[in-house]
Amino acid sequence: MRNAEIASMLNRVADLLEIKGENFYKIRAYREAVRQLDNLTAEVDELIKSGRLKDVPGIGAAIESKIIEYVTTGQLDFLNRLEEDVPPALLQLKRVPGLGPRTAKDIYDALGILSLEELEAAARSHRLLAVRGIKARTEESILKGIAILKRTEGRRFFPDAWLLADSFLTTLREMPGVVRAEIAGSLRRARETIGALDLLVASDDPEAMCRDFSTLPQVSEVIGQGITSTSIRVRDGMQVDLRAVKPESFGAAWQYFTGSQAHNVQLRGRAERIGSLKLNEYGVFKEDGTRIAGAAESEVYEAVGCAWIPPEIREGRGEIELAAAGALLPLIEARDVRGDLHTHSNWSDGRNSIAVMAAAAKERGYHYIVMTDHTQSLTIAQGLTPERFRARGGEIDEANARAAGATVLSGAEVDILPDGSLDLPDDCLAGLGVVVASVHTALDQPKETITERVLAAMESPHVDVLAHPTSRRLDRRGETQLDIEAVIAQAMRTGTALEINSSPYRLDLNDTWARRAQEAGVMLAINNDAHYPAEYDYQRYGIAIARRAGLRPKQVLNTCDAEGLIEHCRAKAARAAADFR
Repeated sequence: MRNAEIASMLNRVADLLEIKGENFYKIRAYREAVRQLDNLTAEVDELIKSGRLKDVPGIGAAIESKIIEYVTTGQLDFLNRLEEDVPPALLQLKRVPGLGPRTAKDIYDALGILSLEELEAAARSHRLLAVRGIKARTEESILKGIAILKRTEGRRFFPDAWLLADSFLTTLREMPGVVRAEIAGSLRRARETIGALDLLVASDDPEAMCRDFSTLPQVSEVIGQGITSTSIRVRDGMQVDLRAVKPESFGAAWQYFTGSQAHNVQLRGRAERIGSLKLNEYGVFKEDGTRIAGAAESEVYEAVGCAWIPPEIREGRGEIELAAAGALLPLIEARDVRGDLHTHSNWSDGRNSIAVMAAAAKERGYHYIVMTDHTQSLTIAQGLTPERFRARGGEIDEANARAAGATVLSGAEVDILPDGSLDLPDDCLAGLGVVVASVHTALDQPKETITERVLAAMESPHVDVLAHPTSRRLDRRGETQLDIEAVIAQAMRTGTALEINSSPYRLDLNDTWARRAQEAGVMLAINNDAHYPAEYDYQRYGIAIARRAGLRPKQVLNTCDAEGLIEHCRAKAARAAADFR
């Protein structure tokens, strides 16, 4: 049973407790347990077998017993009782970004609303204003949240689907008869959202493999069963489609079931044109039926006169022609990234010391990190004053002197204030190695206002990177009205890098805007926005976005070494100062 499923169960308990108005500390204990489960590298059932579950921080005896009950029986009596007390439909309302469980309960108590349709109608007719604590701005935010939910209805953001895929692949690769198991479909292409998870298995007995798959403990419902395919649904509602083929066809099937449809149509057309070849999920065949390729993806592409094409760019946008001409340039890989330019410590809202963050970064292959704690106006994040930045310098020096972790560079995530000014004086900013700037407040400004605000900040010679440009939080709010086209043009003019924020709660910039930026010649940076060590593992999501955008290593700022990074930032500041004069 995968950790994400258990975390989802505990989150449901916390949501229902919050709806009931239970003790804050009790609710927080469940949320903390969820956070710990999300960061585990071991499977919960293995921890239970070895008696080590109680050693996980944040999981006390009461929650441990509930997890064991759920894992061993498939249900939780405490959760069942909560669901009897609270209308489960209220959790549907909670899915609206920005609408918390308690507000959902207040709306239900006042207006009896239990569906998204009723909620939208009440917001549009301004009946929500009759609910305690709801103002016009809240009503507008709820409507925006419903619009976001509609756009992604029935779909998952790819990091969430990847976690599920990781769990299934671990299980499949241990099953008897499995030669190979891999992700396919739009998830392999790292599309921002996916409808269903596609998995592909090579087995000498595909029919038996599909039967066995349908009996796994993760399965909540079998949707369809065929000879070489099975569709199931897991407990959180996500659909998983498994296809099983014999090893000699695995490469062709992997190519075929990865897609996209446009890419496959174009590739089949090329196969027919260059040699009257037939290409399908079983292989590449001559007219007489002789199979000439199929076991490996690379040989499938080779058979039609192409270099292998990375899955992230298989969208029918000219990649086949480039591959045929030998003109595909290598895309960025995780090993190309030398440092992280956006990291937090417990000096602001991070959870760990600078030394701990540096050590964790080194373990993951980073050569350096930039410590970008928040600035003074962001009091909710314990933002630093200029004096505290100077004091923090001593701890950075100590961490570097120990040489036990990645090199730490002094930086800041400076807040862009509502008028476009920066939240630290110039002399303080000038003393920092790298400065990222971002918007955290007044997110509802009109398009022209917020755009001018960000463009003004980018004029500063001290701002090296614009962080999470659209300010979206996928778990609770949409994008600001920022004109990204104007921001890209300003980034090109000022030399400011634009961030691809790897956090699964942001994914900002997305692949579409990142592609626009790289086509315009703008430098990008792939950062984790890490607030504790496990968040360095978010890098895989940022790399996937960058690859979909077609980014090459030289187009990403943090592929520089530390000296090259500092030199780049100093040169940018000097150019900006010269332009200002």
